[in-house]
Amino acid sequence: MGTGFVNLSFWALSTIALVLAPTTTLSQPAPVAKAQEPGKSLYKTKYRVIDVHIHGGAPRQEAVAAEIEVMDCAGIIAAINLDGGRSDETLAAAIKLEKKHAGRFLTFAKFTKKDFARVREPKFFDGLVRELERAAKLGIHGIKIWKDLGMWIEDGPGKRLRLDDPRLDPFWAKCGELRLLVLIHTADPKEYWYPLTYNSLHYGSRTEDDQMYRVPGMPRWEDLIAQRDTVIKKHPKTTFIGAHFGSMTFDLQGLAQRLDRYPNFYVESSARLRILGHLNPKAVCDFFVKYQDRILFGSDGFVLIGGYKPGRDKRNVLVYPLDDEDRLSVDGKDAKVVRCWKDGQVGMYSSYFEYFETDRLDLVEPGSFGAGWLRLAGAKLPPEVLEKFYHANAERLIPGLDRLWLYNRPLKSASERSP
Repeated sequence: MGTGFVNLSFWALSTIALVLAPTTTLSQPAPVAKAQEPGKSLYKTKYRVIDVHIHGGAPRQEAVAAEIEVMDCAGIIAAINLDGGRSDETLAAAIKLEKKHAGRFLTFAKFTKKDFARVREPKFFDGLVRELERAAKLGIHGIKIWKDLGMWIEDGPGKRLRLDDPRLDPFWAKCGELRLLVLIHTADPKEYWYPLTYNSLHYGSRTEDDQMYRVPGMPRWEDLIAQRDTVIKKHPKTTFIGAHFGSMTFDLQGLAQRLDRYPNFYVESSARLRILGHLNPKAVCDFFVKYQDRILFGSDGFVLIGGYKPGRDKRNVLVYPLDDEDRLSVDGKDAKVVRCWKDGQVGMYSSYFEYFETDRLDLVEPGSFGAGWLRLAGAKLPPEVLEKFYHANAERLIPGLDRLWLYNRPLKSASERSP
């Protein structure tokens, strides 16, 4: 997940996660960003859609049931849960829920800072490969690598562990050997690495203290992207999906060069429409047409996420959101709160689909970023591109999606789906 925003009023709170602080629940309506303008009808897609980027958090049946209701209403036939966890923690329970709801979810294991706590131990990197093998035996379909690898996981005092560290080569190679996709979140929007100015898109939504150049020892954005590129080039038998357009939405030309250069590199679309919709819609459409076999749909949704503990109203950008002990969970038994969350989720999907399928010039960003002033110009992708982007590319790339029994069920028409 994670865009690195400290102000979450426009993304994570409109989307989703499960139990982040199991002992603390939120029984009052969580702040939910409105992805739809008041009084505006929901836009419903006629296409079947696979969401390759959602955060399921700790396994919980009531949250899965709530997410399925959202998916049915929005037309999402299947989703990839990126928060399977480790083989000795929550992974087995997540896989069990996946099997219980066959055809709706596939599970990826995730690797974040806490998984690298013993990085200086002699056999750590061998253990990382063994953990991957154990997770594969349990039934994962891929892994999620968060941005803290390269950005702030330490390899000794004052030294960052690089993405392209040779000691990680067996890990990346094993992913390819096991046919596990790597959904990799490297860096964030380039604008985060520079001082905010009057020309900054994120002016007012971030403070100077939020900018990455203020973090001691933070590598340059260009260095992080280069590390990722080195890994992709070095491991051509492993398939990588760059989260959030590979953190290159501000530079589609540079992203195009990498897609041309690395046939094992793909990207997904989550949490970046505030940037993409700022561009010439013809350029965006042309980009999607040219790379129609390389882009997947993702939302960065969180299942039943709440706010923060009193006094901790800001996100810790150095901690993976689902590992943040200051985050509150939503009481899945509180019908009012859950209804509020569901409405926000369906509205979020509606905004995504309207951007990709229409040429309207007055669209609101799915997480309501800049809702008071920012309007997006729809890209209106051709039908054949939408088919690949929404589901066919995921079916082709991700093991298991091509076998889901759900594809034999007819998708309800847009008029039959109700929020």
